[in-house]
Amino acid sequence: MKMARWAYPLCFMVLFCFAASPAAAESLTAYQIVKKSENLMDQAKDSRNEMVMTLIDKRGNKRERKLLSYGKNYPDGAKKALLVFESPADVKGTSFLVWSNENKDDQQWLYLPALQRVRQVTSSSKGDSFMGTEFSFYDMGARNLDKNTYKLIREEAVDGQACYVIESIPKEVEFYGKVITWIRKDNFVPAKMQFYDTKGAFLKEGTMGKIVTIKGINTPTHIEMKNAQNGRATILDLNNIQYDTGLSDDIFTQRYMQRGK
Repeated sequence: MKMARWAYPLCFMVLFCFAASPAAAESLTAYQIVKKSENLMDQAKDSRNEMVMTLIDKRGNKRERKLLSYGKNYPDGAKKALLVFESPADVKGTSFLVWSNENKDDQQWLYLPALQRVRQVTSSSKGDSFMGTEFSFYDMGARNLDKNTYKLIREEAVDGQACYVIESIPKEVEFYGKVITWIRKDNFVPAKMQFYDTKGAFLKEGTMGKIVTIKGINTPTHIEMKNAQNGRATILDLNNIQYDTGLSDDIFTQRYMQRGK
């Protein structure tokens, strides 16, 4: 929890990362590389994991939160994801639901226990910070790849792993002027992404690491987003990851998000 998906959304990028066979750069266009990476992230039917979220301010002070994360893919291409905050007390019971469909805008809802109501996240609010993190509500949704143009600008190693470096520019600028993504050549899991604001200035960088294989699925378990403009960072660590357990559709509803279980 498409972030060309952060252009893979946060809710989905941490759930559906599959192994792939390597391919020569000259045999794939930039769009094909991004599409292959996305397709490989969509093969699990569902996923559940526990998540530790660490917020770091510009002075290095840390706050820790614990969450449950659920995701589900549907045969028609629809995707749903739910995040439920378990601690600390000031965010306990807060939940966030996303419904994504191809060629349609995401639907997003946030439940705040103090208000005892679910509110829909409007399009005008999607550039706002998600729960004080360095991810925006926009980052949390899926994107239509065809709304961007892609260019393979070079190949480069990240932590010793060869990567394709893809520049993504939106045909119609909304929240980012461009995104540069490093996609691992061996398994097509993104290694890092750099985001530039609408004025072209470098905004933030996200990295995906500590990849473990679960049921044949290459899964990043450590994700960092560092904001170069405000000096803050958000770290996500995933634990107890489970795939294809047959999650009920009832989980991905407003009624469930108010209960949290």
